[in-house]
Amino acid sequence: MAGVKPMLATAGPLPDGPGWAYELKWDGVRVLADIAPEGLRMTGRTEHEVTLAYPELHGLAETCDDALLDGEVVAFADGRPSFAALQPRMHVRNAPAAAHLAAMAPVTFVVFDLLRLYGVDLTARPYSERRATLERLALESPQWTVAPSFDDGKATLQACRAQQLEGVVAKRLTSPYRPGIRSADWIKLRLKTSQEFVVGGWQRGAGGRGGSIGALTIGYYDGAALRYAGQVGSGLSDSSIRNLRERLRGLARPDSPFADELNRTEARDVEWCEPVVVVEVEFSEWTPTGRLRFPVFQGIRDDKPAREVIRE
Repeated sequence: MAGVKPMLATAGPLPDGPGWAYELKWDGVRVLADIAPEGLRMTGRTEHEVTLAYPELHGLAETCDDALLDGEVVAFADGRPSFAALQPRMHVRNAPAAAHLAAMAPVTFVVFDLLRLYGVDLTARPYSERRATLERLALESPQWTVAPSFDDGKATLQACRAQQLEGVVAKRLTSPYRPGIRSADWIKLRLKTSQEFVVGGWQRGAGGRGGSIGALTIGYYDGAALRYAGQVGSGLSDSSIRNLRERLRGLARPDSPFADELNRTEARDVEWCEPVVVVEVEFSEWTPTGRLRFPVFQGIRDDKPAREVIRE
């Protein structure tokens, strides 16, 4: 099952009824963990290998002989999933740094689906059957766990609100696993107003950040068209700016990648770039003209392909 991509959820109102199961929406990064006789291989949504970044998860290789697990790598802060706490872990590409960070701020792999077991492809099986098989594996340790699943959507949503969690994902019990497909068989409801956006340009900062990145010009895909959503400068730290500069290096282009025509203020002093870098942004609401109100940068999403970023 090489090259499998994760199944994706569709944003929408939470369905109700006996044909659904409800899981928490984890504020982490999506990872497929492939356990085989030769060892463990972990990949993100872009199919890039991330095994090295999470050495505390390497023990998954000892849990069974052959399996393909779908889940989320999560960092916790004050007992709740925190994307900000996960940021230092996501971009590590050398073993000593990864080991140091794992000792200081370990992550948890929250498993919510099983795509293969002992050489048998389970993707055509219904979610309810895959879930029952996953639970029988008893994957429990301080570093990995099976995501809880509930049958009462309203109660799950209430609990998420009370605990200030990211949201809920409803999964149709009869649904097969559709690799790489955004399916209405999985429906997500975010409680936080945040989503991914594609960087199409950046503006230089002022003062101590003169000559560096002061704000990002961001958007989302509507079919093949990149739509402009606004600019975000709030929340950019020195470390995130360094990471952004590294990713934007070599991506400059002479013209705007956006299908919309930006006004003079929006386009002033923007350094345009190829739309490949994805970031997470929290905001208060969408304006009637399709712009973000009070956006705040949350982090870089190396795990999200730019072409899959849509308005949610």
